Amino acid sequence: MNSLGFRVQPWETFRASNNDGWIFHEVHSRVELMVDGRGITELSEIDAVPENVTVFDMTESKHAAEVLMGQARLTDYYPPEGRLPLLGCPCGDPGEGVLTVRLSLTKDTVTWDKWAREYEFFPTEWFEHLPTCHFQLDEYAATIDEAQRLADEIAGKVTSMIRVAHPGGGISRWIDRGVRGELACRLDWLDIEVIQPEIDERGPKLCQLVDDVKSIQTVLASHRRTRRLGLTQEQSKRVYALASRILDSDEFVWLPGQTRDSVEWLRDRFQGGN
Repeated sequence: MNSLGFRVQPWETFRASNNDGWIFHEVHSRVELMVDGRGITELSEIDAVPENVTVFDMTESKHAAEVLMGQARLTDYYPPEGRLPLLGCPCGDPGEGVLTVRLSLTKDTVTWDKWAREYEFFPTEWFEHLPTCHFQLDEYAATIDEAQRLADEIAGKVTSMIRVAHPGGGISRWIDRGVRGELACRLDWLDIEVIQPEIDERGPKLCQLVDDVKSIQTVLASHRRTRRLGLTQEQSKRVYALASRILDSDEFVWLPGQTRDSVEWLRDRFQGGN
């Protein structure tokens, strides 16, 4: 028999700017099912941008649990009856593409098999290499109940909110890049401020992430005002090491997209300590 579990995963759901010149980056949490300790996203090897959503994101949690138990369908028209939707398009429309399995129930067991990527108007893509999974019905039902409870608990809650000052755009930004240089402009995106969680609620990984971003700013502080690059090899290696640690962090997803892009640029720029 296989085991069914679940985990809470970070989920980037919202980015917005306001008239005060800030970009806000929010990360929420979502429930993802797991088979034998592997998340469905990992198991299916589907890597989509933007990221696929789970059945708990496609509908309210009680309905999602009923769908997973074979007691209801996600919609009246899709996916086909007897097919269980596990991952879907972020737009929430299963017809745009949904990872499905055939769901079979007996008085003691639940079976998932015949995995596929199904679309309403395009040919089905079958995943013959994915395994047939058998679950004990009582354990399966208990896991779905717990997943539903957790989905209710975290629904609508913001896990983190980080803002970064928008340095402007258009011709003025183009001129600024020409005057100050690409490095200085990349450093603008490292001026992050953690709005949520509160300081006393931040975990050690998030604190380390923020400290590493600030450390890069400290090492490169003089280059906010000059195009001349006068770093020692030790300083260059320090920037590379910090950028690499940020990119490897589990909390990397919490950074605004522009900040992440700039950290990647810095890692590539200082690779080898140059």
